[in-house]
Amino acid sequence: MLSVECQSVYDALCDITGNSEVYKIVEADEITEKIPPALSFTKVQLSQIIRDLKDREYLDVKYFTPDEYCLRVIKRIVPEPSRGTPETPTAEDAEQMPAEQQPTKQRELYGEKNGKAKNEKGGVRHGLVFFMSFLGGLFGSGIVAAITAVLVKFVL
Repeated sequence: MLSVECQSVYDALCDITGNSEVYKIVEADEITEKIPPALSFTKVQLSQIIRDLKDREYLDVKYFTPDEYCLRVIKRIVPEPSRGTPETPTAEDAEQMPAEQQPTKQRELYGEKNGKAKNEKGGVRHGLVFFMSFLGGLFGSGIVAAITAVLVKFVL
């Protein structure tokens, strides 16, 4: 999420460059003319905002001086404020939905497949996983101990 200052500079640069993804030389005065009068910047503040946009990968800057910038605006898809953002279901809404309509990501997060939990139908229990990993560690350390004993007896 961009701050108001960064967003206004980004919008001004999009207007100036016309959203063509080619490098253009833009003067600092051109940018400050496109910014609303309520937000006035010094050239130092403007260069800091442009560096911030570059760090966030909104701009690609070839070179810059305090008075001009050679940059390319990277297109970003920003939701329009008039449309609003699509509503995402909350946890309470998801619980009230039938299992088929629940968001897939949420079902996977809780270990569900086709609306049923893994532990109910053929799933692996956490205790079994712990026990099997414990046996694997015990077995592996036994092999290492046996190899070490053989090496010590015959090699040294």
